Amino acid sequence: MKLNVSLYIPVYNGESTIESVLKSTFKLHPGPDEVIVVNDGSTDRTLEILKKYENKINIIINKNNKGLGYSRNLAISNSKNNLIASLDADVEPEPEWLSKLYETQKKFNSAICGARLLEKYKNKNIYNMWRHIHGSQNPFGIKVIENLGDTISGSNTLLSKKIWLEIGGYEDKYRTNGEDVSYCRKLVISKHKISYNGLVYCNHLQNDNLRSLCNRARRAYVYGAGLKEPTLLRFLQRSIRHFKYFIIFSLKDIKSLRFLLIYINLMMFFNHLIKEFLAVVYGKKDYI
Repeated sequence: MKLNVSLYIPVYNGESTIESVLKSTFKLHPGPDEVIVVNDGSTDRTLEILKKYENKINIIINKNNKGLGYSRNLAISNSKNNLIASLDADVEPEPEWLSKLYETQKKFNSAICGARLLEKYKNKNIYNMWRHIHGSQNPFGIKVIENLGDTISGSNTLLSKKIWLEIGGYEDKYRTNGEDVSYCRKLVISKHKISYNGLVYCNHLQNDNLRSLCNRARRAYVYGAGLKEPTLLRFLQRSIRHFKYFIIFSLKDIKSLRFLLIYINLMMFFNHLIKEFLAVVYGKKDYI
């Protein structure tokens, strides 16, 4: 049995995870009647892996890396159904993920809905544990919410193509992060529902070190904030904000005896501080 749903996966240099994600996608029950993968200018073995499954998937190739916003719009434009599911290239769905989101969307007539995202490798190192505790995506618990009125992560979603067209889709300028934030903001403004089903989940396959974690958090912050023009005033405002979060996170970690995470909080704070200053120096909105 298949649902009248198109599913797409944007991928850029995802050779380490894309095959596992595809295999999990093929095990969805029921599954989509169309799977689209956008190879967004990958320079590793991603395309070679995708071609192994070209009898099961439609492959769209960007010759150059265009980014997440562009690739999402491209996939949705080329889909044949009104309901469009998406998975990131490092996100494995559990078998009932699609059917549960389908039921949620139908029940609430929502513009978009998503599920929980669990960190599969949270116990592998302290960096993954930090992301699990302080950087969790869709941290809304094990419950069903009709309308969040807030951002749902683009990592695993089901949306209405009709409403996507109505509000003008994703913004191409968001290349690595923030496209989901800006999209959900447009939905909230236009009074559309953003639903959540925490009774179903996907596994995030990301495995970080300190450098990759700092860069990941930096991208999420800069793009999630809307690519603002760097100014001295904004540097001061953001520095205070970053220090505030360092204190909040560290107090929580002290209370829970997670002393190793305090070191990461400190490194994260200094990384943000230095990058905010360099963004002003170089006049770059997306200084990572």
